[in-house]
Amino acid sequence: MNKMFLTASSLLFAVVTMAQAEVTISSTSLQEISKSTPSGEARKTWVKAEKIVPDTVVKYLNTLQNSGMQTATKLVVKNPIPKNMEYVANSAKCQSSCKVAYSVDGGATFMQASELFVGEGEARHLAKASEYTDIMWQVESLGANSQSAVEYQARLK
Repeated sequence: MNKMFLTASSLLFAVVTMAQAEVTISSTSLQEISKSTPSGEARKTWVKAEKIVPDTVVKYLNTLQNSGMQTATKLVVKNPIPKNMEYVANSAKCQSSCKVAYSVDGGATFMQASELFVGEGEARHLAKASEYTDIMWQVESLGANSQSAVEYQARLK
């Protein structure tokens, strides 16, 4: 089987609206591996993604850190799904209260999964997770001196 390499950093775009807040976002790519415990049990754990092969699932984790003195509000984090990767259905999550939307047109428009259609005429259908190109999280607020995270998973085609 051919090995395919993936850089550990994902493309990330963030728009932050805040007053006196200092928000930074760091992005990490992780892959799940099995490790044996001393008793011989197999345990799954997430480690930094460096080399992956087709069908490997990668978790893209974006950590939002507010080191400011005020609460940051209306944070928007957008992640394009890397080429050769396919979004894993229902894997977009956030640690705090947020809304998740998806795009099938390279991030030009975002909608809820139930409102996202592709194709025209008789070929028009509700978009499948594998057809998503981008994900957007709208995080309502991030308190002063706190952190939160948003994440999703994708599989190498």
